[in-house]
Amino acid sequence: MAKAELSIILDKMRGRFAGDSKFYTTNRYGRTVISNYPLHRDPKTITPHQRELNASFGQLSKQAKLEMSDPERLAYWQDRYDAYKKAANKNLARANAQFFGTTNGIPNVPADKYYKTLRGFIIAQLSK
Repeated sequence: MAKAELSIILDKMRGRFAGDSKFYTTNRYGRTVISNYPLHRDPKTITPHQRELNASFGQLSKQAKLEMSDPERLAYWQDRYDAYKKAANKNLARANAQFFGTTNGIPNVPADKYYKTLRGFIIAQLSK
């Protein structure tokens, strides 16, 4: 991923530069970034374990979308996420241990992992 200062015309561009290009632009957290598709996009190079992880993530994403579509559940998750952000500002490792727990003393989430979006936080909570 590259950081780029793009002209106004390119700043509005989203997606691939050309049909077969591996490079694309997108907006992440309010900044335009240029990135490339990883090499493992070829279905022949994806391992069975990667397919299993992709399927699991797909299911969690669908479940998170359902959770976010219900106003009551969305309010619940927003409250938890606000509490997480407040705790993470004080001590990130402790916040991750509090919200994601530990298994045999080994955190499920790396101590330095910070969830920037509500959606990511919900998916991580659902996967624990």
